[in-house]
Amino acid sequence: MIIQGNFIGDVPYFVVHIESSYFHGDVRFLADTGASITTLLDRDYLLLRIPFTALEPLMLPVVGIGGSVRSFTIKNVKFTFNSDNGPYIIQQDLCIALHDLEKLPAPEASRLMRLPSVLGRDILNRFNLSYNYKTGIIQLEDR
Repeated sequence: MIIQGNFIGDVPYFVVHIESSYFHGDVRFLADTGASITTLLDRDYLLLRIPFTALEPLMLPVVGIGGSVRSFTIKNVKFTFNSDNGPYIIQQDLCIALHDLEKLPAPEASRLMRLPSVLGRDILNRFNLSYNYKTGIIQLEDR
């Protein structure tokens, strides 16, 4: 079973359909082996119109690009990948990291809104990851 990703410029992405009882939609996740957990960021949170009441605060803060953020989780989110053998489904909790955009200068808030959500090692480590920018191949293969 192989899940194909694609490069936008030189950045590797996978499109994943995510859903819970609160929302559903496609998200373009950046494949990030430096991220320990898959995390939805501000832009995708707003695009999916996830109600704030659906979020459960995480006890541990998330720190990454853009500094410290408010971190939340949504339990039992269904991640559906398109593979060469049809849908491939993973069900797990989803981390959501939100910046205080209202408190930031407009240029900084705009920059943060361009940050992509990340597909972290909690999902990537379930697969063999093939990455070859020269040939345009970015794919996940079920082990």
